[in-house]
Amino acid sequence: MPRVRKYNYLTEPGKGKSGKKSRRQGHLLIGDVLLKLFAILGAIALMLSYVSVYLKPSELSSVLMFFGLYFIPILFFNLIIFIIALIRLRFIALLSFIVLLPTLFYADLFVKFGKNEEIPEGQPFKILTYNVGKMELSLDKTAKDPNTVRVEEFLKEEKPDIVCIQEFSAQSEEAYASYLAGLPYRHHYFASTRPLYGNVIFSKYPIVDTGRMTFEGGTNMCIWADLDIDGRILRVYNCHLQSNSISFTNLIQRMASKGEIKSEVRQVHEKLRGSNTLRAQQVEDILAHCGTCPHPLVICGDFNDTPVSHTYHKLRQGRKDSFAEAGKGFGASYAYLWPLLRIDYILLPKDYSAYQNEIKRVKFSDHYPVSTYIYR
Repeated sequence: MPRVRKYNYLTEPGKGKSGKKSRRQGHLLIGDVLLKLFAILGAIALMLSYVSVYLKPSELSSVLMFFGLYFIPILFFNLIIFIIALIRLRFIALLSFIVLLPTLFYADLFVKFGKNEEIPEGQPFKILTYNVGKMELSLDKTAKDPNTVRVEEFLKEEKPDIVCIQEFSAQSEEAYASYLAGLPYRHHYFASTRPLYGNVIFSKYPIVDTGRMTFEGGTNMCIWADLDIDGRILRVYNCHLQSNSISFTNLIQRMASKGEIKSEVRQVHEKLRGSNTLRAQQVEDILAHCGTCPHPLVICGDFNDTPVSHTYHKLRQGRKDSFAEAGKGFGASYAYLWPLLRIDYILLPKDYSAYQNEIKRVKFSDHYPVSTYIYR
């Protein structure tokens, strides 16, 4: 009797190749839904970042005001979504592409791929701004006294014509009087919020007038000096605007030890909201003072805000940004979270130009010094 071969052509529902295919299709469907959801949420967040620049922080809700601050991570999130959608050939990539287009207007405020090497005619002068962190916040934890010497030696090597320092700190009147004595800085103006701590302007050019601005509700300040540069008066504002007063390292440690993430994040946001509101008022005070100035003026210093912010947008109006004009590479000036945070600036009059803008990554402070040559 011949043997009969048995073949199992039938399978149970949901099993075999057809079952695997249906599960794979289900996963793809869920993936597409999530991709669309993330693309829409990312697009909304990025659009709110653009809008937040033009609104005063006091006019914003407690949520909207943070989108400008988080511009860089939001931008990266949208870039990742765009790349994934493009690889998977999904139509939602078009939405990501459209919402990313306006970032072209902000790109040269964060990173520059070219540099103007042309040396201008005439006599340009070099200006440098530096938040020295009380001489105590060096990245390599050097003690205050030797670090103070390092900062002075660095400035002597750089040889700027005008030096604007924030959070300057000296041990004594004699130490301040002798600071940078090796350079032709016979003219200086020092204003302090407490003894021997504050903002200072050193200049090789004669100072014909000075003044200071203290801000209500904060400990920060802005000082100014009118400099006689070869017969022309130029006013220089040295600003240190309200800081966010947040240590992200301490925040992570507290969240890890307490496990209360929501309360810690809420406290951070409350601090950020308060500091943004104070900075907005400080900007208004500075601009009102600038409106009374009969001379061309430079605004520089530590703004404690990014280029995608109300602070920067208002202060830059009618002025040029030295980094956008003559920078190269990343513009970040805050050492921690580099290269994400650019918060130190030199803004110059429209009829002036800049070249050779530099950000030196030295370890003497939690900020990096910013310098540029200015000419007319």
